[in-house]
Amino acid sequence: MPSSPAPSPAPSPVLTSARDVLDPAHLRAALRISPADATLAAALRVGAAAAVVLGLSAAVGRTDLAAFASLGALVILYGRYEPYRRRAALLTGVAVVFVAAFVLTASLTAAGAPTVVVLAVVALVAGLATALSVLVRTGPPGASIVVFAAAGGMVGPLAWSDVTERGVAFALGAVVAWLVGMSGYLVRPSAPARLAVRRAADAVRRSLDAGPDVAPDAARAASAAVARARDVLADDLSHRRTRDTARVLAAELAAFAAALGSSSAAVQGTPAAPADDLPPRRRLVDDLRAGWRVPGWRLAGVRVVLASVVAGAGTSAVGLSHPAWAQLGATATLQGASTRHAVVRALQRGGGTVLGALLAWPLLAAHLSFAATCVVVVVLQVVTEVVVGRHYGLAMLTITPMALLMTSLGGAVDPAGIAASRALDTVLGAVVGVLAVVLVHPRRRPAVPAEA
Repeated sequence: MPSSPAPSPAPSPVLTSARDVLDPAHLRAALRISPADATLAAALRVGAAAAVVLGLSAAVGRTDLAAFASLGALVILYGRYEPYRRRAALLTGVAVVFVAAFVLTASLTAAGAPTVVVLAVVALVAGLATALSVLVRTGPPGASIVVFAAAGGMVGPLAWSDVTERGVAFALGAVVAWLVGMSGYLVRPSAPARLAVRRAADAVRRSLDAGPDVAPDAARAASAAVARARDVLADDLSHRRTRDTARVLAAELAAFAAALGSSSAAVQGTPAAPADDLPPRRRLVDDLRAGWRVPGWRLAGVRVVLASVVAGAGTSAVGLSHPAWAQLGATATLQGASTRHAVVRALQRGGGTVLGALLAWPLLAAHLSFAATCVVVVVLQVVTEVVVGRHYGLAMLTITPMALLMTSLGGAVDPAGIAASRALDTVLGAVVGVLAVVLVHPRRRPAVPAEA
Protein backbone atom coordinates (compact mmCIF):
# COMPACT_ATOMS: atom_id res chain seq x y z
CA MET A 1 0.00 0.00 0.00
CA PRO A 2 1.28 3.49 -0.75
CA SER A 3 2.42 5.29 2.33
CA SER A 4 0.34 8.18 3.51
CA PRO A 5 1.81 11.61 2.91
CA ALA A 6 3.86 13.00 5.78
CA PRO A 7 2.00 15.57 7.79
CA SER A 8 3.02 19.16 7.17
CA PRO A 9 5.17 20.58 9.95
CA ALA A 10 3.45 22.75 12.51
CA PRO A 11 4.06 26.46 12.05
CA SER A 12 6.83 27.93 14.15
CA PRO A 13 5.43 29.43 17.36
CA VAL A 14 8.01 32.22 17.07
CA LEU A 15 6.79 33.23 13.61
CA THR A 16 3.17 32.91 14.69
CA SER A 17 3.76 35.11 17.72
CA ALA A 18 5.72 37.64 15.66
CA ARG A 19 2.84 37.99 13.21
CA ASP A 20 0.44 38.35 16.13
CA VAL A 21 2.55 41.10 17.68
CA LEU A 22 2.31 43.14 14.48
CA ASP A 23 -1.49 42.95 14.34
CA PRO A 24 -2.77 46.56 14.10
CA ALA A 25 -5.79 45.59 16.18
CA HIS A 26 -3.53 45.74 19.25
CA LEU A 27 -3.18 49.49 18.85
CA ARG A 28 -6.94 49.93 18.75
CA ALA A 29 -7.27 47.73 21.83
CA ALA A 30 -4.62 49.80 23.63
CA LEU A 31 -6.69 52.94 23.07
CA ARG A 32 -9.99 51.39 24.15
CA ILE A 33 -11.46 52.42 27.50
CA SER A 34 -13.15 49.59 29.40
CA PRO A 35 -16.12 49.87 31.75
CA ALA A 36 -15.45 49.48 35.46
CA ASP A 37 -17.54 49.74 38.60
CA ALA A 38 -17.13 49.79 42.39
CA THR A 39 -13.75 51.49 42.11
CA LEU A 40 -14.21 54.40 44.52
CA ALA A 41 -14.36 52.41 47.78
CA ALA A 42 -11.24 50.41 46.86
CA ALA A 43 -9.47 53.59 45.79
CA LEU A 44 -10.27 55.32 49.08
CA ARG A 45 -8.88 52.34 51.02
CA VAL A 46 -5.63 52.58 49.09
CA GLY A 47 -5.44 56.30 49.76
CA ALA A 48 -6.26 55.79 53.43
CA ALA A 49 -3.47 53.24 53.89
CA ALA A 50 -0.96 55.59 52.28
CA ALA A 51 -2.18 58.54 54.36
CA VAL A 52 -1.91 56.58 57.60
CA VAL A 53 1.67 55.37 57.05
CA LEU A 54 2.86 58.76 55.81
CA GLY A 55 1.20 60.47 58.77
CA LEU A 56 2.76 58.01 61.20
CA SER A 57 6.19 58.59 59.67
CA ALA A 58 5.83 62.32 60.25
CA ALA A 59 4.41 61.81 63.76
CA VAL A 60 7.43 59.82 64.94
CA GLY A 61 9.88 62.14 63.22
CA ARG A 62 11.16 59.60 60.69
CA THR A 63 10.18 61.12 57.39
CA ASP A 64 13.28 59.45 55.93
CA LEU A 65 11.46 56.12 56.30
CA ALA A 66 8.16 57.32 54.80
CA ALA A 67 8.98 56.05 51.31
CA PHE A 68 9.59 52.53 52.59
CA ALA A 69 6.49 52.48 54.80
CA SER A 70 4.33 53.68 51.90
CA LEU A 71 5.91 51.03 49.67
CA GLY A 72 4.91 48.32 52.14
CA ALA A 73 1.38 49.76 52.24
CA LEU A 74 0.95 48.83 48.56
CA VAL A 75 -0.03 45.39 49.84
CA ILE A 76 -3.54 46.83 49.92
CA LEU A 77 -3.71 46.71 46.12
CA TYR A 78 -4.46 42.98 46.28
CA GLY A 79 -7.73 41.18 46.91
CA ARG A 80 -9.88 44.29 46.81
CA TYR A 81 -13.03 42.40 45.77
CA GLU A 82 -12.39 39.14 47.58
CA PRO A 83 -14.59 37.98 50.49
CA TYR A 84 -13.02 39.04 53.75
CA ARG A 85 -11.70 35.70 54.98
CA ARG A 86 -9.99 35.03 51.67
CA ARG A 87 -8.80 38.64 51.54
CA ALA A 88 -7.22 38.26 54.99
CA ALA A 89 -5.27 35.19 53.87
CA LEU A 90 -4.28 36.78 50.55
CA LEU A 91 -3.09 40.04 52.12
CA THR A 92 -1.10 38.07 54.69
CA GLY A 93 0.61 36.02 51.99
CA VAL A 94 1.33 39.06 49.84
CA ALA A 95 2.73 40.93 52.85
CA VAL A 96 5.13 38.05 53.60
CA VAL A 97 6.31 37.98 49.97
CA PHE A 98 6.64 41.79 49.92
CA VAL A 99 8.73 41.95 53.08
CA ALA A 100 10.90 39.00 52.03
CA ALA A 101 11.61 40.55 48.60
CA PHE A 102 12.46 43.93 50.10
CA VAL A 103 14.67 42.61 52.90
CA LEU A 104 16.46 40.21 50.52
CA THR A 105 17.54 42.90 48.05
CA ALA A 106 18.29 45.37 50.86
CA SER A 107 20.51 42.80 52.57
CA LEU A 108 22.37 42.06 49.37
CA THR A 109 22.89 45.77 48.79
CA ALA A 110 24.16 46.27 52.35
CA ALA A 111 26.49 43.29 51.95
CA GLY A 112 28.07 44.95 48.92
CA ALA A 113 26.90 42.36 46.41
CA PRO A 114 27.64 43.30 42.78
CA THR A 115 24.77 44.98 40.98
CA VAL A 116 24.55 42.11 38.51
CA VAL A 117 23.94 39.69 41.39
CA VAL A 118 21.21 41.85 42.92
CA LEU A 119 19.52 42.24 39.52
CA ALA A 120 19.65 38.47 39.01
CA VAL A 121 17.94 38.01 42.37
CA VAL A 122 15.28 40.58 41.40
CA ALA A 123 14.69 38.60 38.19
CA LEU A 124 14.23 35.40 40.19
CA VAL A 125 11.86 37.19 42.58
CA ALA A 126 9.88 38.47 39.59
CA GLY A 127 9.58 34.99 38.10
CA LEU A 128 8.62 33.31 41.36
CA ALA A 129 6.08 36.03 42.16
CA THR A 130 4.57 35.70 38.68
CA ALA A 131 4.23 31.93 39.00
CA LEU A 132 2.73 32.31 42.47
CA SER A 133 0.24 34.95 41.35
CA VAL A 134 -0.91 32.63 38.55
CA LEU A 135 -1.18 29.65 40.88
CA VAL A 136 -3.25 31.36 43.56
CA ARG A 137 -5.05 33.69 41.14
CA THR A 138 -4.22 36.95 42.90
CA GLY A 139 -5.44 39.02 39.97
CA PRO A 140 -4.09 42.51 39.29
CA PRO A 141 -1.52 43.88 39.92
CA GLY A 142 0.11 40.44 39.88
CA ALA A 143 3.86 40.27 40.40
CA SER A 144 4.70 43.79 39.23
CA ILE A 145 4.34 45.43 42.66
CA VAL A 146 6.51 42.71 44.22
CA VAL A 147 9.27 43.76 41.82
CA PHE A 148 8.68 47.39 42.83
CA ALA A 149 9.15 46.32 46.45
CA ALA A 150 12.35 44.44 45.60
CA ALA A 151 13.65 47.46 43.70
CA GLY A 152 13.03 49.58 46.81
CA GLY A 153 15.52 47.44 48.68
CA MET A 154 18.26 48.46 46.25
CA VAL A 155 18.19 52.12 47.26
CA GLY A 156 21.63 52.70 48.74
CA PRO A 157 24.23 53.00 50.02
CA LEU A 158 23.03 50.91 52.93
CA ALA A 159 24.38 49.94 56.34
CA TRP A 160 22.95 46.95 58.17
CA SER A 161 21.20 49.31 60.59
CA ASP A 162 19.45 50.86 57.57
CA VAL A 163 18.25 47.43 56.48
CA THR A 164 16.69 46.89 59.91
CA GLU A 165 15.04 50.30 60.09
CA ARG A 166 13.74 50.25 56.55
CA GLY A 167 12.58 46.66 56.89
CA VAL A 168 10.62 47.49 60.03
CA ALA A 169 9.05 50.54 58.35
CA PHE A 170 8.20 48.45 55.30
CA ALA A 171 6.62 45.72 57.43
CA LEU A 172 4.61 48.26 59.45
CA GLY A 173 3.31 49.68 56.17
CA ALA A 174 2.17 46.20 55.18
CA VAL A 175 0.45 45.74 58.56
CA VAL A 176 -1.40 49.05 58.13
CA ALA A 177 -2.46 47.94 54.64
CA TRP A 178 -3.83 44.70 56.07
CA LEU A 179 -5.81 46.53 58.74
CA VAL A 180 -7.24 49.09 56.32
CA GLY A 181 -8.03 46.40 53.76
CA MET A 182 -9.95 44.40 56.35
CA SER A 183 -11.66 47.38 58.01
CA GLY A 184 -14.85 46.96 55.98
CA TYR A 185 -15.51 43.65 57.72
CA LEU A 186 -16.46 45.59 60.86
CA VAL A 187 -19.33 47.43 59.19
CA ARG A 188 -20.29 45.53 56.01
CA PRO A 189 -18.97 41.97 56.17
CA SER A 190 -21.12 40.87 53.22
CA ALA A 191 -20.16 43.76 50.91
CA PRO A 192 -17.97 41.64 48.55
CA ALA A 193 -20.78 39.10 48.14
CA ARG A 194 -23.37 41.81 47.46
CA LEU A 195 -21.09 43.34 44.84
CA ALA A 196 -20.44 39.97 43.18
CA VAL A 197 -24.17 39.21 42.97
CA ARG A 198 -24.93 42.67 41.62
CA ARG A 199 -22.27 42.26 38.94
CA ALA A 200 -23.66 38.85 38.04
CA ALA A 201 -27.18 40.30 37.75
CA ASP A 202 -25.95 43.11 35.51
CA ALA A 203 -24.04 40.64 33.32
CA VAL A 204 -27.09 38.42 32.96
CA ARG A 205 -29.23 41.40 31.95
CA ARG A 206 -26.69 42.41 29.33
CA SER A 207 -26.61 38.86 28.03
CA LEU A 208 -30.39 38.70 27.72
CA ASP A 209 -30.48 42.05 25.92
CA ALA A 210 -27.52 41.28 23.63
CA GLY A 211 -27.98 41.07 19.88
CA PRO A 212 -27.22 37.88 17.98
CA ASP A 213 -23.74 39.06 16.97
CA VAL A 214 -22.52 39.45 20.57
CA ALA A 215 -24.84 37.01 22.34
CA PRO A 216 -22.29 34.16 22.71
CA ASP A 217 -19.65 36.46 24.22
CA ALA A 218 -22.21 38.09 26.49
CA ALA A 219 -23.47 34.69 27.64
CA ARG A 220 -19.95 33.54 28.46
CA ALA A 221 -19.28 36.76 30.40
CA ALA A 222 -22.53 36.31 32.32
CA SER A 223 -21.73 32.67 33.12
CA ALA A 224 -18.31 33.75 34.43
CA ALA A 225 -19.90 36.47 36.58
CA VAL A 226 -22.41 33.99 38.02
CA ALA A 227 -19.62 31.52 38.76
CA ARG A 228 -17.63 34.26 40.46
CA ALA A 229 -20.63 35.23 42.60
CA ARG A 230 -21.22 31.61 43.59
CA ASP A 231 -17.58 31.34 44.59
CA VAL A 232 -17.82 34.41 46.83
CA LEU A 233 -21.10 33.25 48.34
CA ALA A 234 -19.60 29.85 49.12
CA ASP A 235 -16.98 31.60 51.23
CA ASP A 236 -19.59 33.69 53.07
CA LEU A 237 -21.88 30.71 53.57
CA SER A 238 -19.17 28.93 55.56
CA HIS A 239 -18.84 31.81 58.03
CA ARG A 240 -21.27 32.41 60.88
CA ARG A 241 -21.46 36.19 60.62
CA THR A 242 -22.21 36.26 56.88
CA ARG A 243 -24.15 32.99 56.54
CA ASP A 244 -27.70 34.38 56.68
CA THR A 245 -27.02 37.12 54.14
CA ALA A 246 -25.28 34.63 51.88
CA ARG A 247 -28.39 32.43 51.83
CA VAL A 248 -30.56 35.38 50.78
CA LEU A 249 -28.11 36.44 48.09
CA ALA A 250 -27.79 32.86 46.84
CA ALA A 251 -31.56 32.71 46.35
CA GLU A 252 -31.44 35.97 44.35
CA LEU A 253 -28.56 34.68 42.26
CA ALA A 254 -30.45 31.46 41.55
CA ALA A 255 -33.16 33.41 39.74
CA PHE A 256 -30.63 35.17 37.52
CA ALA A 257 -28.82 31.92 36.84
CA ALA A 258 -32.10 30.28 35.83
CA ALA A 259 -32.77 33.07 33.34
CA LEU A 260 -29.24 32.76 32.01
CA GLY A 261 -29.62 28.99 31.79
CA SER A 262 -32.63 29.18 29.52
CA SER A 263 -30.92 31.78 27.36
CA SER A 264 -27.59 29.95 27.27
CA ALA A 265 -29.31 26.75 26.26
CA ALA A 266 -30.47 28.46 23.10
CA VAL A 267 -27.07 30.01 22.48
CA GLN A 268 -24.65 27.32 23.63
CA GLY A 269 -26.80 24.24 24.17
CA THR A 270 -25.92 23.87 27.89
CA PRO A 271 -27.82 25.24 30.86
CA ALA A 272 -26.08 27.16 33.64
CA ALA A 273 -25.49 25.42 36.95
CA PRO A 274 -27.99 26.30 39.70
CA ALA A 275 -26.66 29.09 41.88
CA ASP A 276 -28.13 27.76 45.09
CA ASP A 277 -25.99 24.64 44.83
CA LEU A 278 -22.85 26.43 45.88
CA PRO A 279 -19.37 24.94 45.50
CA PRO A 280 -17.12 24.27 48.49
CA ARG A 281 -15.29 27.22 49.95
CA ARG A 282 -12.15 27.96 47.94
CA ARG A 283 -9.02 28.55 50.02
CA LEU A 284 -5.65 29.76 48.80
CA VAL A 285 -4.16 26.32 49.35
CA ASP A 286 -6.92 24.85 47.18
CA ASP A 287 -6.03 27.26 44.39
CA LEU A 288 -2.38 26.33 44.76
CA ARG A 289 -3.10 22.61 44.47
CA ALA A 290 -5.47 23.05 41.53
CA GLY A 291 -3.19 25.49 39.72
CA TRP A 292 -0.19 23.21 40.08
CA ARG A 293 -1.78 20.75 37.66
CA VAL A 294 -2.71 23.40 35.09
CA PRO A 295 -0.09 24.26 32.46
CA GLY A 296 0.95 27.85 32.02
CA TRP A 297 2.40 29.02 35.31
CA ARG A 298 5.85 27.57 34.62
CA LEU A 299 6.04 29.27 31.22
CA ALA A 300 4.86 32.55 32.74
CA GLY A 301 7.55 32.41 35.40
CA VAL A 302 10.33 31.47 32.99
CA ARG A 303 9.39 34.24 30.57
CA VAL A 304 9.50 36.82 33.34
CA VAL A 305 12.86 35.61 34.67
CA LEU A 306 14.47 35.69 31.24
CA ALA A 307 12.92 39.03 30.30
CA SER A 308 13.97 40.56 33.63
CA VAL A 309 17.55 39.35 33.24
CA VAL A 310 17.79 40.78 29.72
CA ALA A 311 16.06 44.05 30.67
CA GLY A 312 18.28 44.57 33.70
CA ALA A 313 21.45 43.71 31.81
CA GLY A 314 20.47 45.87 28.84
CA THR A 315 19.76 48.99 30.87
CA SER A 316 22.96 48.51 32.85
CA ALA A 317 24.96 48.09 29.64
CA VAL A 318 23.72 51.39 28.19
CA GLY A 319 24.36 53.24 31.44
CA LEU A 320 20.81 53.85 32.69
CA SER A 321 20.64 54.37 36.42
CA HIS A 322 17.65 52.26 37.47
CA PRO A 323 17.83 48.83 35.76
CA ALA A 324 15.29 47.41 38.24
CA TRP A 325 12.69 49.70 36.69
CA ALA A 326 13.30 48.01 33.34
CA GLN A 327 12.77 44.68 35.09
CA LEU A 328 9.54 46.06 36.50
CA GLY A 329 8.45 47.12 33.01
CA ALA A 330 9.16 43.67 31.58
CA THR A 331 7.35 41.96 34.46
CA ALA A 332 4.28 44.19 34.17
CA THR A 333 4.09 43.56 30.42
CA LEU A 334 4.07 39.80 30.99
CA GLN A 335 1.28 39.68 33.58
CA GLY A 336 -1.11 38.00 31.15
CA ALA A 337 -1.61 34.80 29.22
CA SER A 338 -1.67 36.00 25.62
CA THR A 339 0.41 37.86 23.07
CA ARG A 340 -2.38 40.37 22.67
CA HIS A 341 -2.37 41.16 26.38
CA ALA A 342 1.41 41.64 26.41
CA VAL A 343 1.44 43.95 23.39
CA VAL A 344 -1.48 46.03 24.64
CA ARG A 345 0.07 46.26 28.10
CA ALA A 346 3.45 47.24 26.61
CA LEU A 347 1.90 50.00 24.51
CA GLN A 348 -0.10 51.33 27.44
CA ARG A 349 2.71 51.10 29.98
CA GLY A 350 5.38 52.51 27.68
CA GLY A 351 3.33 55.39 26.31
CA GLY A 352 1.69 56.17 29.65
CA THR A 353 5.02 56.18 31.50
CA VAL A 354 6.63 58.58 29.02
CA LEU A 355 3.76 61.05 29.42
CA GLY A 356 3.64 60.42 33.17
CA ALA A 357 7.37 61.19 33.45
CA LEU A 358 6.76 64.51 31.73
CA LEU A 359 4.10 65.28 34.33
CA ALA A 360 6.36 64.16 37.17
CA TRP A 361 9.27 66.36 36.11
CA PRO A 362 7.77 69.73 37.20
CA LEU A 363 6.38 68.17 40.39
CA LEU A 364 9.84 66.93 41.34
CA ALA A 365 11.45 70.19 40.28
CA ALA A 366 9.07 72.13 42.55
CA HIS A 367 10.79 70.56 45.59
CA LEU A 368 7.53 70.25 47.49
CA SER A 369 7.53 70.05 51.26
CA PHE A 370 7.10 66.66 52.91
CA ALA A 371 3.46 67.39 53.73
CA ALA A 372 2.67 68.61 50.22
CA THR A 373 4.39 65.59 48.67
CA CYS A 374 2.36 63.26 50.87
CA VAL A 375 -0.90 64.94 49.86
CA VAL A 376 -0.04 64.65 46.17
CA VAL A 377 0.97 60.99 46.57
CA VAL A 378 -2.29 60.10 48.32
CA VAL A 379 -4.39 61.94 45.73
CA LEU A 380 -2.52 60.26 42.88
CA GLN A 381 -3.02 56.84 44.45
CA VAL A 382 -6.76 57.39 44.75
CA VAL A 383 -7.04 58.64 41.17
CA THR A 384 -4.93 55.71 39.94
CA GLU A 385 -7.25 53.16 41.50
CA VAL A 386 -10.31 54.83 40.00
CA VAL A 387 -8.75 54.90 36.52
CA VAL A 388 -6.64 51.73 36.28
CA GLY A 389 -9.54 49.35 35.73
CA ARG A 390 -10.77 51.50 32.87
CA HIS A 391 -7.49 52.15 31.07
CA TYR A 392 -4.05 51.04 32.19
CA GLY A 393 -2.28 53.60 30.01
CA LEU A 394 -4.19 56.51 31.51
CA ALA A 395 -3.42 55.16 34.97
CA MET A 396 0.30 55.31 34.15
CA LEU A 397 -0.10 59.11 33.93
CA THR A 398 -0.67 59.10 37.69
CA ILE A 399 1.29 55.96 38.65
CA THR A 400 4.54 57.40 37.27
CA PRO A 401 4.58 60.70 39.19
CA MET A 402 3.28 58.90 42.28
CA ALA A 403 6.13 56.37 42.15
CA LEU A 404 8.75 59.05 41.55
CA LEU A 405 7.42 61.24 44.34
CA MET A 406 7.50 58.24 46.67
CA THR A 407 11.11 57.70 45.62
CA SER A 408 11.90 61.35 46.37
CA LEU A 409 10.67 60.88 49.94
CA GLY A 410 13.68 58.64 50.52
CA GLY A 411 16.20 61.35 49.57
CA ALA A 412 17.06 64.10 47.10
CA VAL A 413 16.73 63.24 43.41
CA ASP A 414 17.58 64.91 40.12
CA PRO A 415 14.13 65.73 38.66
CA ALA A 416 15.09 65.58 34.99
CA GLY A 417 17.39 62.60 35.39
CA ILE A 418 15.03 60.41 37.35
CA ALA A 419 12.05 61.23 35.11
CA ALA A 420 14.04 60.42 31.96
CA SER A 421 15.40 57.23 33.52
CA ARG A 422 11.91 56.08 34.48
CA ALA A 423 10.65 56.61 30.93
CA LEU A 424 13.61 54.99 29.16
CA ASP A 425 13.90 52.05 31.57
CA THR A 426 10.19 51.31 31.33
CA VAL A 427 10.06 51.47 27.53
CA LEU A 428 13.07 49.18 27.25
CA GLY A 429 11.55 46.74 29.73
CA ALA A 430 8.22 46.72 27.89
CA VAL A 431 9.97 45.97 24.58
CA VAL A 432 11.91 43.11 26.17
CA GLY A 433 8.66 41.75 27.62
CA VAL A 434 7.08 41.61 24.16
CA LEU A 435 10.20 39.92 22.76
CA ALA A 436 9.92 37.29 25.48
CA VAL A 437 6.37 36.51 24.34
CA VAL A 438 7.63 36.10 20.79
CA LEU A 439 10.75 34.06 21.52
CA VAL A 440 10.02 31.95 24.63
CA HIS A 441 7.60 29.07 24.15
CA PRO A 442 7.06 25.61 25.65
CA ARG A 443 9.38 23.00 24.24
CA ARG A 444 7.50 20.89 21.71
CA ARG A 445 8.05 17.18 21.80
CA PRO A 446 8.68 15.58 18.42
CA ALA A 447 5.70 13.78 17.01
CA VAL A 448 5.83 10.01 17.23
CA PRO A 449 5.24 8.51 13.79
CA ALA A 450 2.23 6.26 13.53
CA GLU A 451 2.91 2.58 13.02
CA ALA A 452 1.92 1.05 9.71
